Amino acid sequence: MLPKERILIVEDSFIVAYHLQATLESEGYIVLGTQASGEGALQFMETQRPDLVLMDIMLNGDLDGIETARIIKSKYNLPVIYITALTDKKTIQRAKVTEPYGYLTKPFEDREIFTVIEMALYKHNIELRLKQSEERYFSTVRSISDAVVVIDQHYEISYLNPSAEAISGWPLAEAQGKLLYEVLSLQNQETGELHVNPIQCMLGNGRVNSMPDNLLLRTRQGTDRAIGEGSMSPVIDNKGRFTGLVIIFKDISQRIEHERLLKDFEKSRMAALLEGQEKERSRIAKDMHDGLGQMLNAIKMKVKAEVRGDENAAVLYKMIDEAIHESVRISENLLPSKLRDFDLATCLNSLCNQIEDLSEITVAFESSGSGIDLNQAQKINLYRIAQEAINNAVKHARPSFISVQLHEDEGRIRLTIEDDGRGIPAAPKKASQHGLVNMRERAEIMGGQLTIESDTDRGTLIIAEAPAVNNVLTHAQI
Repeated sequence: MLPKERILIVEDSFIVAYHLQATLESEGYIVLGTQASGEGALQFMETQRPDLVLMDIMLNGDLDGIETARIIKSKYNLPVIYITALTDKKTIQRAKVTEPYGYLTKPFEDREIFTVIEMALYKHNIELRLKQSEERYFSTVRSISDAVVVIDQHYEISYLNPSAEAISGWPLAEAQGKLLYEVLSLQNQETGELHVNPIQCMLGNGRVNSMPDNLLLRTRQGTDRAIGEGSMSPVIDNKGRFTGLVIIFKDISQRIEHERLLKDFEKSRMAALLEGQEKERSRIAKDMHDGLGQMLNAIKMKVKAEVRGDENAAVLYKMIDEAIHESVRISENLLPSKLRDFDLATCLNSLCNQIEDLSEITVAFESSGSGIDLNQAQKINLYRIAQEAINNAVKHARPSFISVQLHEDEGRIRLTIEDDGRGIPAAPKKASQHGLVNMRERAEIMGGQLTIESDTDRGTLIIAEAPAVNNVLTHAQI
């Protein structure tokens, strides 16, 4: 037979106390002792720890049974059953505040004693198990590195774990009872719109809703922190009613900063690569001008001087002259000398005229904006974008008309190349694809972006936008 629970009897009537002790021990309960006053009961509790206390409401001394029970409950969390001959409303109301586990009204029967005690012990055991379960749950939640925020059905904060406290800047004690939006102000980084809407979760069939990674949390101190990898889970009771919301997220500020540094590094790498390409083009152009160009000019002069009147020599002279012009054209394509001496609009206009002269395509140029001030790296990048786009159109799209526009407005420059050709195929050839990537990289290096719209019936529209004056590293600074 398993040992019964240990009980303390607090009763100032010796006869009642003796009767209770005898009755309980006859059923196998262990009576640790009897006390006639509240003070005696509290002193007893310092050395002994019963499983349950039978407490007379009316006791001798300064402490009555209700006050003694309140102290025992708050200090030791033990179940208390009141013994009383009083059933007046005022006494019952005072006793209810201490949340007793039962009442024994004098006179009582033995069977009633056992029933009330067993029910009290069972209830207390269930409460202890529930409390232990809650403690394990909250211990787990507290140890989670993710921020966990719990709100009730009124959208008021009921819990923040330490990570949520650290990220939001709100201590749990001060956040509890406040509305969600007072503590957790989540905004879209791009639009600034409030994101968290618990009502949407209620209407989402009780499903978990993920949170995007473009959110900012305004902390209690007024700073913004990037958060992400989050979810919002509605809490639904067994009747399908919304009873709260659990929000989980991470502070991704460091990840965002790491991605920014990687992006800046990639821009610098691309800028260095393009710088190398431009230097190589410059070297080849110089070799063609100073080496091959000078040699061809020398041959041309010698042929002209030595073979006058010779028909075959005239043909040779013409071929040499054409070779000189072609070498000049190639040299200009590699590194247009105009870019060193003229503004971008003049250079683009010259490029359009050159393409129009060499093809049967009408190439129109238009520019607006007074005094577009660009550094040399920006001029080269925008010129190469236009050059690549026009060459792709001429080679692959078979257009009859190409429009090139350069506009500057409020510190931003916009380059547009549009044709009426066949458009870019869904799977472009490798060379063409490389050209598109090259244009996009040049736009990004300038802190801008490249947009491409293409249709097989209406041609292609390419738009490069970037700050007219920016802090992006120039080629010379890398």
